[in-house]
Amino acid sequence: MTKHTYLALLCAVVIIGLLTSPVMAVEAASGEEIYRPFVNAQERPDIDGDMIVWEDDRNGNKDIYFGTVDEFRNKPPLTTTRVGERITSDDASQEKPSISGDYIVWQDDRNGNWDIYLYQRSTGEETQLTTDTGDQWLPIVRGNYVAWYDDSSGDTKIVLYDIAAGAVKATIDADAKTTIPDGATGVKPALSEKYVAWIEKADERAWYYDIADETKMQVSGTGLRHSWPSLYGSQIAWECYLNRSGIQDPEIYLMDLDNPSGGEQQITNAPNYQVSPALSENIIAWEDMQDGPRGIYMYDLATGGEEMSVFAPEDIYDEQLYPAASGNTIVWQRGTGINSNIYIFIYGSESSEPVVTTITVTPTTPTLAVDETEAFTATVLDQDGVTMTGIDVEWASSNETVGTIDADGVFTALAEGTADVTATAEGVTGEATVTVNGEEPTDPAATRIEITPTTATLAINGTVEFSAIVFDQFDEEMSEVAVEWASSDETVGTVSTEGVFTAHAEGTADVTATAGNATETATVTVSAEELVIDRIEVTSTTATLAIGETEAFTATVRDQFGSAMTGIDVEWASSNETVGTIDADGVFTALAEGTADVTATAENVTGEATVTVTAGATGDPTATRIEITPLTTAATVNGTVNFSATVYDQFDAELPEAEIEWASSNETIGTIDANGTFTALAAGITAVTATAGNASASALVTVNEEEPAEPVLESIRITPPEATLAIGDTQLFIVTARDEDGAVMTDVEIAWTSSDETVGTIDANGTFTALAEGTADVTATAENVTATATITVNDEEPALASIAVAPSAITLAENDTATFTATAFDQFGTSMTDVEINWTGSDETVGTIDADGVFSAVADGTTTITAAAGNITGTAAVTVTTSTSGVAVSPSAIILDLGDEWQFTATVYDLQDNASDPTVNWTSSDEAVGTIDADGLFSALTEGTATITATADNETGTATVTVESSQVATRIEIEPPTATILPEETQAFTATVFDQRDNEMDWIRVTWSSSNPEVGTIDRAGLFGAFAEGSTDVTASVGDVAETAAVTVSATVAPEPTPGSGGSGGSSGGGDSTPSFSAGIRENLRSGETFTFSDISVTSVSSVNVTAASTIPKMMLTVKKAKASSAAEPPAGDVYEYIEITPQWVSQNQIGNATVFFSVPANWLESHNATAEDVVLMRYVNGIWESLETEVIGEENSKYNFRATTPGFSIFAIIASPVSVIASAEELNITAEVTGTPEVTGNVTTEPTTVPATTPTAPLVYAPLLAPLAFLLWARKRR
Repeated sequence: MTKHTYLALLCAVVIIGLLTSPVMAVEAASGEEIYRPFVNAQERPDIDGDMIVWEDDRNGNKDIYFGTVDEFRNKPPLTTTRVGERITSDDASQEKPSISGDYIVWQDDRNGNWDIYLYQRSTGEETQLTTDTGDQWLPIVRGNYVAWYDDSSGDTKIVLYDIAAGAVKATIDADAKTTIPDGATGVKPALSEKYVAWIEKADERAWYYDIADETKMQVSGTGLRHSWPSLYGSQIAWECYLNRSGIQDPEIYLMDLDNPSGGEQQITNAPNYQVSPALSENIIAWEDMQDGPRGIYMYDLATGGEEMSVFAPEDIYDEQLYPAASGNTIVWQRGTGINSNIYIFIYGSESSEPVVTTITVTPTTPTLAVDETEAFTATVLDQDGVTMTGIDVEWASSNETVGTIDADGVFTALAEGTADVTATAEGVTGEATVTVNGEEPTDPAATRIEITPTTATLAINGTVEFSAIVFDQFDEEMSEVAVEWASSDETVGTVSTEGVFTAHAEGTADVTATAGNATETATVTVSAEELVIDRIEVTSTTATLAIGETEAFTATVRDQFGSAMTGIDVEWASSNETVGTIDADGVFTALAEGTADVTATAENVTGEATVTVTAGATGDPTATRIEITPLTTAATVNGTVNFSATVYDQFDAELPEAEIEWASSNETIGTIDANGTFTALAAGITAVTATAGNASASALVTVNEEEPAEPVLESIRITPPEATLAIGDTQLFIVTARDEDGAVMTDVEIAWTSSDETVGTIDANGTFTALAEGTADVTATAENVTATATITVNDEEPALASIAVAPSAITLAENDTATFTATAFDQFGTSMTDVEINWTGSDETVGTIDADGVFSAVADGTTTITAAAGNITGTAAVTVTTSTSGVAVSPSAIILDLGDEWQFTATVYDLQDNASDPTVNWTSSDEAVGTIDADGLFSALTEGTATITATADNETGTATVTVESSQVATRIEIEPPTATILPEETQAFTATVFDQRDNEMDWIRVTWSSSNPEVGTIDRAGLFGAFAEGSTDVTASVGDVAETAAVTVSATVAPEPTPGSGGSGGSSGGGDSTPSFSAGIRENLRSGETFTFSDISVTSVSSVNVTAASTIPKMMLTVKKAKASSAAEPPAGDVYEYIEITPQWVSQNQIGNATVFFSVPANWLESHNATAEDVVLMRYVNGIWESLETEVIGEENSKYNFRATTPGFSIFAIIASPVSVIASAEELNITAEVTGTPEVTGNVTTEPTTVPATTPTAPLVYAPLLAPLAFLLWARKRR
């Protein structure tokens, strides 16, 4: 790269940095979030004030429902309660509602085609507005007007209806586009009291109609395509696309139609989609994909400023759709299909004091086995959606037979069934549902104990007998379990093995009962006071009996400490024995109508209860309450559940003959017959109701999908797919097994084999041990399904990699001699001994060198001295000059290593150029660099340059010595420095070693390692294989020098841009858009040898053959899905897939040729009216597409297989097209190019780089950093 090119780069970087807008963080809008999901789908909402309408399929078909913001706010979260007043009841479908004031409109197909209906809420009157042929659809109501589309005339016109007049006001001459660009989602016309707006099909731009003037015109806005207009008063908002070829990054724009000359206002300027604007008097809301899936963003029209985030999606499936706005309130559809619900956001509705508004319990629907536990957490949110701390939450289980939950939220599963877990704080409740599966264990185990009494107060020497009831995990009593008793303080009192506590001294002691792992305690207080009766409590305190009935009363005697006293005799009495009598056991018998007081007396202390005796029941008993069993249950689709109901009358007596009517609240979920047998039909939740007379009761049924069939193993995959090892190395391979649906299967038994056990063996755990140099395939087999990985084992014995010659440069006089030394280094930078060196000179007329490295200068000139061993060489430069009169120092110039010594000589010539032998004095100009003794022996001390002077008979001669340190590794660069990949994928890393002068040491081999082998391992060639999610550092090291790169393995790597279809005739017919790629590495590919990069699964390309033109020490080939270059026209014909194939660490001239093998499904060819002979592989190079020689090689598994020969690598396209429209490579006169090869010099043509559809802009602050970077690149190139 030239100086001018680098300077141009410098200027471009600065200009781009100055012009590019900074990427700003988006502020979250403040306000109240209301989300009350319930079963079935709630979709396409509209809002006016606090009134909301939506379409709802809770009745099996789509109906229109109406509700208010307060009704949603007041609905208890996570309950089956549903919000909404049903507006329509016809069995047909009613969809796409709109509301304004007292009126609701929708489209309705009850007449066989779509018609428009109007509903007035105050009167309940429904009116059919359209009776024309054709369809009328997507209505909107605002104030006194309704607008909709009508295609009865052929074109799609806009009809404007006047509600007050009860007639059509205008049919606007238009041919409207009623769907989003390149999609099927319907777009309503926009409407206000002043204007109607729509998208015209012909030019795909927004148009509007002035209701008062009865005129129409185009919105004069930016962009080539408009969509989704929204009106409020004279303000119009729309989504704008800036190009037609490949819809990219629509933005939201705003304009005042009363003042169109004022121009438009761009509301958004962010990457990805901003669509579906909704406009009110205060705000604009829209769908935004800045966060991945569609979220909701807004802009405050009153304050201006920046856009704000309303709701960010929780995951890739959490789509936010179809926002509508009124005032400061936004409502939208969260989710799709049966999971869609209404979400409400009230902007700026902050209050000074936080109030508990929502409680979210997680997890929401866990499934446990019997005896398992689950820790629940409750997140308490205030009215603004802010988490509140320090709030006490009470936990409860709806079915303690199924499981119990403690005060910390830990649920213990006891028996098979379903239970609702609730968390309650300040009257607000959150809920989760627990399903317990599995057989009950054979042996019950003690889980809790109840002690009676729980407290007691005794006098010294007093006793109290404790009893304990032990319960198992099913809450059943365990009568045969032995209980151990203990006292916490035996000086206060002791307890016998039967539970009798004896008080010894004043104080307090805990009495503990233990059975297995279950314990419970009671507290005993021993008082020095004598215990006296303080009061007697009689239960029940009141009773109403019929004549002849009985009631058993109990009396609890309590002392002055409030503790129950035992062993006290109580006398019972009735105040009116005509009404009834009571026996010594407290059993009262009703004798006659009237009232009597029952008293219990002990030591002059009494307790009392009142009994009312009636003459008996009058009239027939009537049903007053019903008990249903079970209260909650779960079923699978097509399964049945038997319910039973017990009816009780007003006297709480059973009515066995009562007729019970059964009903299901949602018969699409399930039905129930007259016998109480419920049949599950579809997944969801429904309520089963039993009714008898005026009494009713309900139970909940959760219907789940049928249990899936046993998965069948379809494929297995080995990670890493290849590895390069040294003898003695080990490599762990992992296998991922998937079923026919692509789901990961666990517990699959894998058998491992090695194709060549002399090269290496593999054990049952997948660990390969390298034994000898060579190549072996390891095969994993499970249920006749196999996968293979290739291992290359290299002999890592030290091998000669470089030779350093000293001195590296020297200047001698004719007839002088100099002895050169050669030091050999291996691939790790370590010096090697016993290496035989062959010395040669490039020009023997200048000088010769013998086998010992002694050079003899012959004549004026320059020559290169070469030290060679095998194919490795090192060189030194020699300059020979003619001697002159005076003092000649030899050598006259030399470069030495730090620490070297060199013997200089001086020859003194007289005037006749005859040599003489006077005494010579030696000096060094810089003794810090080196010293020279009286005999001319120079010692190199530090780096630098010194002048050596020889003086004799007042004549002087000089020589120059340059001292340099030996080349040593000082730093390493790893590319890429960070990587985020999916589990099971691979990432190739490269390491470049630099010496102390920042020169590359390309012969040095680094050692690779991974800090966390459980996340992934890296082989000797730098290929990292990802095993599991997590983070690890990969390290490249040479001696004490090391560098690391951070690797994150995540299952949520953002997908790459989906390959585009180009333009006319394009089709993205092939495959999915996974972000993975395939990478293969080959070392020591000899000249003429062909290597196959195989097991490529991420594209339609299955393998690539590469033939070496010359020996290739190491190369990597990556294959991945791609897209057409943004600067390129798509190739002619239908495109099946774009692929990018890139070689690394190799230049193009080292590759002789390559063959690409790929396949195309037969059904894709059939759908595009093409045959296998129409398929051609195209290569993008030098701005155009060239066709490659493509051959059909067979058909297998409904796919045609092909091969094509390519002279180079780049972006490829698989197309189906007649041969006549394809230009061949010969016709294009293509210049050979180099792709992906660094430091390429010479006359070559490089292929264009693929540019992503969306390129992140660099913040302005980067410009000062990029400018010096460009300068440093230029400076380095100059050096």
